Amino acid sequence: MNPYRRYQQQSEPATGWTRMDLLLALYDKALERLDKAEAALQARDQAGAVTLLLKAQQIVMALAEGVRVEVNPEVNGNILRLYEYAAHELARADLEGVGNVRKVLRTLREGFEAVRAEGNAMERDGRLTPMSHAAVVAATA
Repeated sequence: MNPYRRYQQQSEPATGWTRMDLLLALYDKALERLDKAEAALQARDQAGAVTLLLKAQQIVMALAEGVRVEVNPEVNGNILRLYEYAAHELARADLEGVGNVRKVLRTLREGFEAVRAEGNAMERDGRLTPMSHAAVVAATA
């Protein structure tokens, strides 16, 4: 067996998740928390909503931390600005802010879902290095 392929197999997580799978899981978890926070706000449970919004904000910050602006300054810079906007809106802790963040995260998630197959192929072929999964998985907890 090719030594590089053997290394790749050893370094893949037991779940078999790719970089794109983890990225989409982060979006899904953030959107799930937004839904729960919205329900809490509608029930006038401000404390419960704030806890959920802080967790969603943590995910947004984990997503922002992974943006490498130097790879594609225009696109990645815009994505980073969207994450900054989302973090700011989450700090408002109100229904309008939750709705604004939901729109941003859904749009970004749809974009990444559209290129999922290509990203997975790049990772399989070694053109994209596998990411450290521990930090990303911890952000979804």
